[in-house]
Amino acid sequence: MDTRQRILEAALVIFGRYGFRQASMERLAEEAALSRQALYRHFASKEELFAACVEELHRSSLEAGREAARAARGTGGDAADVLAAQLEGRFGQILARLAGSAHGPELLDESHRQCGAVNAQSKALFAEQLAATVRAERRAGRLASGGPSATELARFLILAADGIKAATPAPTPEAFRRDLALMVRLLVAGASGGGRSRPSR
Repeated sequence: MDTRQRILEAALVIFGRYGFRQASMERLAEEAALSRQALYRHFASKEELFAACVEELHRSSLEAGREAARAARGTGGDAADVLAAQLEGRFGQILARLAGSAHGPELLDESHRQCGAVNAQSKALFAEQLAATVRAERRAGRLASGGPSATELARFLILAADGIKAATPAPTPEAFRRDLALMVRLLVAGASGGGRSRPSR
């Protein structure tokens, strides 16, 4: 692991433990086993480091979504399993980071305040990736072609995941996975005209 990645991993720990406001460059440097001067050579401020953490979390969660969909398809899952896996891979990783922190709401607020453009770009990219998965499942004959377009179905699936994620109290990663799988199956069945998505052979 290079120094930058080590700093990002340490920062995710510290932001989760103390929240944004109580995290300090001293604490961040100590967790990364660096001097403050060495930390400042990589990141000029706590805000810059926080933004880099948000970008890294988005990057890794998008990759986790792609890998989870690929794995579900490889183990014979049907279209609903593949789509649920991609959604869970994307959102589950973020939820898992926040689940153990008492500062989750503060960190989300800070992310919206500081990183709006990055969040919007990541959201748009994931919507495109999910729509591409819907199209691939339809081409493979594992998901009916009627009903909403791939883009529309992807949007509905993301809205469902966002709704589950925003529940109060916040769902555990296990509860999120369970509820998401059920919601995706219901939406896929509805998009297929009430029928079930076809299992792969």
